[in-house]
Amino acid sequence: MYIIQTTNDDVLEQSFSLYDMNLRLILRYNAISTGYQFDLFNIDKGEYITKNKGLSVGSPSLIEFNLPFVLVLDDKSGLGINAISKDDLNNRMQLLIMTKEEYREAIWASSRT
Repeated sequence: MYIIQTTNDDVLEQSFSLYDMNLRLILRYNAISTGYQFDLFNIDKGEYITKNKGLSVGSPSLIEFNLPFVLVLDDKSGLGINAISKDDLNNRMQLLIMTKEEYREAIWASSRT
């Protein structure tokens, strides 16, 4: 599991290498929905994996894609609610990238408690 470093900027762009892929993530805050959308670009293939994909707390984004990972927006406060301001991403939330198996294990572990 990897934690994506975030800020409270309206747009955040960063590139990284994970799971044998070179990726560029563009994360945007939407003030109208008080939520986050992202584009994910595969640098190696020169093509977008997805554009304007939404993030929601606890929901695995990209689960339907043929990728070895998912992105998960985690509410560190334990409230389990989505953003109410753009400062939430840098303060209350964190963006995680984890394998699908890691995600399944985390869900399984939380359902047993």
